Amino acid sequence: MLTSAPFELRGRRTLLLAGDAFSTTEAKTAACYLMYRTRDVVCVLDAKHANQTCDKVVGYGGRVPVVGTIDDALRLHPQQAIVGTAPMGGALEEGLRGQIAACLVAGVDVVSGLHTFVADDGELTAMAEKSGAQIWDVRRVSQNAHVSTGVGCTTGAKTVAVVGTDCNVGKMTVAVELAGAFSARGVRAVWAATGQTGIMLRGRGVCVDRVISDFIGGATEELVNVEGAGSDIVFVEGQGSITHPGYAGVTLGILYGAMPDCMVLAHVAGRAHYKRLDLVIPPVTDIVRLHEQLMAPHKPSRVVALAVNTSALADAPARREVDRLQEQTGLPTTDVIRFGCAAIYDAIAAATIGNR
Repeated sequence: MLTSAPFELRGRRTLLLAGDAFSTTEAKTAACYLMYRTRDVVCVLDAKHANQTCDKVVGYGGRVPVVGTIDDALRLHPQQAIVGTAPMGGALEEGLRGQIAACLVAGVDVVSGLHTFVADDGELTAMAEKSGAQIWDVRRVSQNAHVSTGVGCTTGAKTVAVVGTDCNVGKMTVAVELAGAFSARGVRAVWAATGQTGIMLRGRGVCVDRVISDFIGGATEELVNVEGAGSDIVFVEGQGSITHPGYAGVTLGILYGAMPDCMVLAHVAGRAHYKRLDLVIPPVTDIVRLHEQLMAPHKPSRVVALAVNTSALADAPARREVDRLQEQTGLPTTDVIRFGCAAIYDAIAAATIGNR
């Protein structure tokens, strides 16, 4: 069920379609792609933030411009356009469809992570065929499926699952940063993508929220074995949250497919309610315990560290919140972007590859 990019995204002039909602929460695909591929991005399309630069809107991205119209964007000669929003339900709204159409007519390749597939729209496909543009629907998965056997990764690589207290807390970012930190110390570390943004960046992965529920574990099992080949450690990007009413099934499927040797819990500082829901998130200590209880019937997998997203806080309050959560949970805690991974490296290494 592994999906691989049909063309190379890295190194190409990129337009990010942000749907008039450019932010780290409402257009997280655009925001994450900008974070890790800043040099490739020629502009972001968002009429509400037009005539600003990305660093002013989301706090990074330097002088990459935000433009107000698709015509303005196309004047910058992008080679590919990435749909950077992920609305609930993943529908293709009419305004966005018009922007995609303009890109295809201009010969610009389109990469979309929506649940509604661009290539299933006959008019859009005809435009692409006429101009020579390509369409990649990242969430399209094959149905060559199997049920998880419960063996996890059998290549010899250890696995670390990055789980979360909610959706959109930065699980992919944590996985990417941890893999980079371990690689920098000479460990053969990789990360496994399980969502549309991660697959765009990694170039391959399994979009588990498009997998039939019976096969989520099996798809994850396949993924960790592919990524584990020739690796010492695989950091598995989590999805949703085990306590989220909408996404808990996907979360548990990933856990039981990966059979992680340990887990890292991602959390947004100060977030009290699930995103877009009027339901309270349980205490972090309760969520830590729940993950360990769920894994206990299969293996003694522990939550060994806490990764906190403090992006909404200034430096001093961010440090205080990290320290507070570390004291509350007794776990090594950091913001991997703001403070780096050193504070939690040893805990993860001890549970997987041994200290290096």
